[in-house]
Amino acid sequence: MNGDYKFVDHTADIAAELEGSSLQDIFEAGARAWFSAITDDGSIESDDFLDIELSATSREELLITFLNELNYLLIAKRWLCLSIQSFKLYNDTEGFELSAELKGTQVSIDFPIKHEIKSVTYHQVEIVEENGNYSTLVVFDI
Repeated sequence: MNGDYKFVDHTADIAAELEGSSLQDIFEAGARAWFSAITDDGSIESDDFLDIELSATSREELLITFLNELNYLLIAKRWLCLSIQSFKLYNDTEGFELSAELKGTQVSIDFPIKHEIKSVTYHQVEIVEENGNYSTLVVFDI
């Protein structure tokens, strides 16, 4: 996975600046930031794959929808995404679509979560492209 993230100070929630040389990098950096916000356990091994397809009217909405899907899978289905195996973004006249194969594992109900994320918010999210690089800020509501 390419792209990078860094956590930044935020009043009551967790915020991460995402950067990359493509939109895909931004989505992958967001997934890694989400994972780092919920757990410090880097020893978890993946043993399962899950395909997802999402759509939205803007790339910002698609990013938030994608990160909220990862969070939903953990909270509701107890399935933890550990990496993105394949990833495709589409842009057409009706909006944006994402198709991804996620690699992860089922976790127990007592899986230790560092910060339980209620939602990934639209607050301050704006994907900016400048000189071939992309950046945005995402806020995880805890």
